[in-house]
Amino acid sequence: MPDDPRQPDAIDAAIQRAFEPRRRLSRRAFITQAGRGGVILGGALSLPAILAACGIAPAGSRTPSGSTGGSPTPLPTKAGIVNFANWPAYIDIDSKTKTYPTLEKFKKETGIQVNYVEAVNDNEEFFGTVQPDLAAGNQTVWDLMVLTDWMIERMVRLGYLAPLDHAALPNFTANADALYVNPWYDKGNTFSAAWQSGITGIGYNPKLTKRPITTFDDLLDPAFRGRVGMFSEMRDTMCMALLSLGIKPENATVDDVKKAADKLKKARQAKQFRNFYGNDYYNELANGNLALTIAWSGDVSQMRLADNPDVQFVVPQSGGMRWVDNMCIPKAPKHPTDAHAMINFWYDPVNAKTLSEYIGYFSPVKGVPDLIRKDAAAAAAKGDKATAGALTTKAAAVTPSPEALKNVYTYKVLSEAEERQWNDLFQAVVTG
Repeated sequence: MPDDPRQPDAIDAAIQRAFEPRRRLSRRAFITQAGRGGVILGGALSLPAILAACGIAPAGSRTPSGSTGGSPTPLPTKAGIVNFANWPAYIDIDSKTKTYPTLEKFKKETGIQVNYVEAVNDNEEFFGTVQPDLAAGNQTVWDLMVLTDWMIERMVRLGYLAPLDHAALPNFTANADALYVNPWYDKGNTFSAAWQSGITGIGYNPKLTKRPITTFDDLLDPAFRGRVGMFSEMRDTMCMALLSLGIKPENATVDDVKKAADKLKKARQAKQFRNFYGNDYYNELANGNLALTIAWSGDVSQMRLADNPDVQFVVPQSGGMRWVDNMCIPKAPKHPTDAHAMINFWYDPVNAKTLSEYIGYFSPVKGVPDLIRKDAAAAAAKGDKATAGALTTKAAAVTPSPEALKNVYTYKVLSEAEERQWNDLFQAVVTG
């Protein structure tokens, strides 16, 4: 990506060292043509200044633990700042001005400055950066984080999240799609509100595979040795392997996981896999280094429109995984009122529409497809057939069809002991 003039290399490097020490390349990195790392709306700052702006004391500074039960602590007065940790390239970006239009709009409407950092490359990696402070009862750097459903369940179980005050979220109450209300990982949306959703399946380039890909076992075909990608996140990779054995992840035992791990380990030892990837699999698939890989649905939609029209996405015959990324607030945030304002902002259908037109995942907000179709019609009326066509495709893609959900599954809620066992088995696969 081109450098962001507001984010000098030294500052960018400092942010990476402090917040995401093992960060890889971002998802959709070559689509966005935007700034690196993060943006502090209002100007570039040094890392100490960023931390000061965040209102965060150095690690080890004790703060009140706040509420971790089902009732939120009354919200204080707005502070005028929110520190937002998200996945790379998971927001709308103006490639010409290198700004985030919706964040600029939020600041204009609310007066709240957004310290936005692409700090989440992998759920486990990010958890490792915040867990020590949360376990010690300290504040983290963040007021708002985007994490996947199973990680939300873990953090709720550990008491690491602050309950949401739904009185401050009228847009969520009015506009949240029923599919994202009262989810399995957070009953009553007590601690989270969906950001975006998608399906884990297989992305492949038929020009390289020379045939359609239909099963998980196609990833293990020796014909593709060295050109196959796996995910570094345990749950997606292990659950896809479980499904290939006819085992539903929700019901899987540790013995089942051992069988899945053995299957993957055999392929790993045969050098079937090019690597185990985070978001950086996108670049490898787009540029042809990978012929096929485990993939996320929205990434492939974006790739087809903007980077490589040949790539296809398929849910394998054995099934795929449905996941939801969620906004959540860590325990004892510095700026909870501002974080609530940001959650509420994204549940305005107009703002959600702007986000969906850019990133192409499933939106949790009602009415978004209709608004995108209106934009498509407006583009067509101006004679812009390319934009109209792309938006029409997006309108159909941002809400999952009943057909798309027929053969997808959710993650199992793991006990602490099960989670350790699953992780140990997966690490044995990754290390060969």
